[in-house]
Amino acid sequence: MPSKEVVANIADVEMRKLHEIVDLLFIPLNVGHDEQQAWFRRALEQYESLAPRDGIEGMLAAQMIGTHAAALECLRRAAHSRERFADREQNLKHAQKLMALYTQQVAALNKHRGKGQQKVTVEHVHIEAGAQAIVGNVDSGAGKHNKASPAVLEEQKSVPMPEFEPSKLRRT
Repeated sequence: MPSKEVVANIADVEMRKLHEIVDLLFIPLNVGHDEQQAWFRRALEQYESLAPRDGIEGMLAAQMIGTHAAALECLRRAAHSRERFADREQNLKHAQKLMALYTQQVAALNKHRGKGQQKVTVEHVHIEAGAQAIVGNVDSGAGKHNKASPAVLEEQKSVPMPEFEPSKLRRT
């Protein structure tokens, strides 16, 4: 069982993390205490849902909470009809930039976690008689539809399928 000092240090670290997250939020002055607490709980819930596993992920998760909150605030301000057109347009531009940044942060988190794209290079190919394969760059096209016409598809040449040898693959 950890000592009281260790438990106190853990509590201090967790409280500092909570303050860092809360400080990123824009909370209007006219919001009551209960509403503020709800905003804080929601931000902490979002942070915990990202389940940071190390310091880098923790810092990135905190930034993502701040970016998300700022983007929503820009969108909220743009939605108010009492704003001038130029102000609404500016808020929409800021929201768009923040949402693009958020997408980059998600990609960075996925890359750090090893969920980014991987590239496989085949160095040696053995072709067996009767097999077919495509020669060239191949994109898995997950979620994409092939827009080539049947005539174009018919014209594509195929070559014998190479023998698959996992030991010959090099990951980069």
